[in-house]
Amino acid sequence: MSASDILRLEQFNRSLHLCKTNPVCDHTLLRYHNITSLDTVNLPGDGSPLIRGIISMVFFVVCVLGMMGNMTVLYLLHSSRSTTKSTINFFVFNLAVADLLFSMVQPFWAVDVALDFSWPFGWCMCKAVSLLTAVNVYASVFFVTAMSVTRYCVVATALKPAGPQCQRMCMMRLVTCFIWAGALLAATPSVVFSSLADVGGDKLCLLRFPEGTFWLAIHHLVRVVLGFLLPYTILITSYLCLLCFICSHKLRGVNPHRQSRVSNSVAVVVLSFCVCWFPYNIITFWGVLIKLDVLEWTSSYYVTHTYVFPLATCLAHSNTCMNPIIYCLVRKEFHAMLRQTFWCKVCLTEVSYRDAKTRESIQLKKMNSQTVQSYTKKTLLSSTTLSVIPPHKIADI
Repeated sequence: MSASDILRLEQFNRSLHLCKTNPVCDHTLLRYHNITSLDTVNLPGDGSPLIRGIISMVFFVVCVLGMMGNMTVLYLLHSSRSTTKSTINFFVFNLAVADLLFSMVQPFWAVDVALDFSWPFGWCMCKAVSLLTAVNVYASVFFVTAMSVTRYCVVATALKPAGPQCQRMCMMRLVTCFIWAGALLAATPSVVFSSLADVGGDKLCLLRFPEGTFWLAIHHLVRVVLGFLLPYTILITSYLCLLCFICSHKLRGVNPHRQSRVSNSVAVVVLSFCVCWFPYNIITFWGVLIKLDVLEWTSSYYVTHTYVFPLATCLAHSNTCMNPIIYCLVRKEFHAMLRQTFWCKVCLTEVSYRDAKTRESIQLKKMNSQTVQSYTKKTLLSSTTLSVIPPHKIADI
């Protein structure tokens, strides 16, 4: 983004504030063409402390819940060692890693929003946090997509002989490497073009592309396509194929309860992904059309971007908290592992307490037994000695 664009946006923002205080303002003066980069410099909503406070609070809540949920999933998968046996569990493990890293960077954005979008952490942290945010958003969406495809493949090939486990593990790791590499490649512009910009005396962590808003619009368009449209299309296609396969085999002995449970889980996955990411991406796409001069800037976009887009961002970020619940904790095997882990901890505590009591009791009994035995041995030794020693030696004792 050029310096001239930033200056024009500052003039634009000042005009908006003047029109708020002056009812007879000429709104035709506010019609700027191809300069709407408000979401880049975060000028909308900068006069609303309530919105900033809500967003900051939501980001902190997402951080806490996301870290707790994803660390629980990682612990269960690691303790059960199921990642080496199940492809889906291996993808779930990587999904939890991506969501955990994404949750860890939420406090930085929370502080940024609370300080009126003023970045206090410096240039290096601006690039690092931008990179981690973009990489883990892409990785999370890609792993969710890979899990949907894998789930259909597992069900569709259930009656076929399984291949060698070594081959499946190699393929699983190769796909995982491609997903992380693709996420890193898609997030490269976020680290290359992220920088600190001085806007109105404040340091802002922004994406600063070359002159004009064309490249910024292309970046946002790629994010919408790779981060939502393409994954969601694959997700819906995979689950529709899964449901069609299950319905076509209904007469061949498929359990109706099992079919209903799979259908419900598919509906939850599809709806949760859409609910979390659709508002954020539709508003972003609206901004893309404005930046590419397809649509003109209107007051509706300003109001939407000021009051709706922050809530859409919070909803999208909350997906990191929902993923552990949707993909892990609602599954029966994870329920069993969680119960087993909890009861094992409780049982180990009780067993340790009982063992301590038992050892204490045994030691006490042993001490009493040793005392009795030592006394008995002394008595027996005296009588035995007297009986064994020859009579002519007794006087010498």
